[in-house]
Amino acid sequence: MKTKSTTSHQHSQHLIAGLLQNDPGIEFYGIPASKEVQWIQNGKSHKFQELPKEIFTILANAYNSNNAAKMIFRAEKFPSILRRRVELYTYYIYGGCDGVPDFVDGKLQDPENYRHSNDCISLGFKKIKLNGSPLKNREIRMIDLMMQDPDAKDDVLALKMGLATSTYNQHKRELFDKTGIQSKTGIMIAALRQRIARSFSY
Repeated sequence: MKTKSTTSHQHSQHLIAGLLQNDPGIEFYGIPASKEVQWIQNGKSHKFQELPKEIFTILANAYNSNNAAKMIFRAEKFPSILRRRVELYTYYIYGGCDGVPDFVDGKLQDPENYRHSNDCISLGFKKIKLNGSPLKNREIRMIDLMMQDPDAKDDVLALKMGLATSTYNQHKRELFDKTGIQSKTGIMIAALRQRIARSFSY
């Protein structure tokens, strides 16, 4: 899959992708209550069942090649009907609604940072990224706790994670180094902008 591009003014973070009448990119978005997927293209919203066959086939191939997702879906006892499984896969991979299309020029783009819940099952089959760096689940948990209580001291956050403060600080330093962000405030701002924070997921 190719990296999403934001070079077009039509796909800025201030406008949902696909909303303009001359925007051929496809933006998938999920409905959390039902985990149904709809999509926007050329200014119109459509049901998942209305996807062109060739686009559905590409999504189905992406699901079938993701062995981790298939194992988790089986463990969760999701419906065995392929169309519904592909719709659920699309929901967990592309469920957010943002300014960057999920399908461009016949190609799926990278997964979004969307999570259905803090401990979303999608963490088992896709990577959440901050500044382009894949995050470990403990780093996502660290960011979630920072966002929940921005004024909390490191020893309090360490306690909530079940870690010694020294271990927590080591993990935090690794997070700073891998993302190139050198402050807790900077991490939180980037998490909001890049839709890692759950309050920005939908």
